[in-house]
Amino acid sequence: MPLADRESIEEIISGLRISSIGVINSLRGRNATLAYSGGIDSSIAGNLIANVVSGVSLLALGKEDSPDFRAVSESKIQYPKNAKIVIEKISKSDIETTANEISKIVNVSNLAHFEDCTAFWLIARRAKEIQGVDTLVSANGPDELFCGYDRFRRIADADGLDSAEKEIKVALKSASSLGREVKKVVSEFGLDFVEPFFQAPFVDFSLHIPINYKIILGNDLLRKRIWRYFGRTLQISEEIVTRPKKAMQYGMGLHRVILGMLKQGTLDPGV
Repeated sequence: MPLADRESIEEIISGLRISSIGVINSLRGRNATLAYSGGIDSSIAGNLIANVVSGVSLLALGKEDSPDFRAVSESKIQYPKNAKIVIEKISKSDIETTANEISKIVNVSNLAHFEDCTAFWLIARRAKEIQGVDTLVSANGPDELFCGYDRFRRIADADGLDSAEKEIKVALKSASSLGREVKKVVSEFGLDFVEPFFQAPFVDFSLHIPINYKIILGNDLLRKRIWRYFGRTLQISEEIVTRPKKAMQYGMGLHRVILGMLKQGTLDPGV
């Protein structure tokens, strides 16, 4: 990120603050639980939501040996005062049972989306058990808008930043399709599903941020540069700000289990 251009950075950070708070304010009056991974996206969301939703739950699920479960359960960071952290282990059999159930419900085009739907089923099932909760919130969006996925790094280094910027539109279209299926999954538990960072005001502002503030050339393993910098302005722990991106299915420990089911022929995800 071109940190020397301080004036531009401050302008972008101001815009991110205004647009993100604007979409988070749509949660006022809801009894919300946030799907929490301990990463930069859900930490920023949790920080902002805690200011508008009293007693919001940050719900972290994962296999005991999974990166997300370890990151949250072993972390010494301070969570927002108005939020409570809920950490729960899921087992291999939980994942297997859920994956087979999901295969009857969703219509997805790839395994990653199937695994995401499986993850949200597990999260929604646990969220429903939290007293009074009516809304499950996801911090999805910044990976698409700020080049979080590793493919952005590969595209940028192979074909340049212009090609990486075009990939943002592709990623948003794919995310829209996934969001419809996840909403279907979450509704099975009588919960609303909200993705504030996919709401138009935030998306529109983020798309106008120059891509060189999001990703740099030369094997950028961190990415989401300006978004991480925004996290620092919210006093998000440096441990979280610099934590590398890990997709949900890997972070929660789902992928290995589902891959094993596919190899054993005990699952047909329809993709």
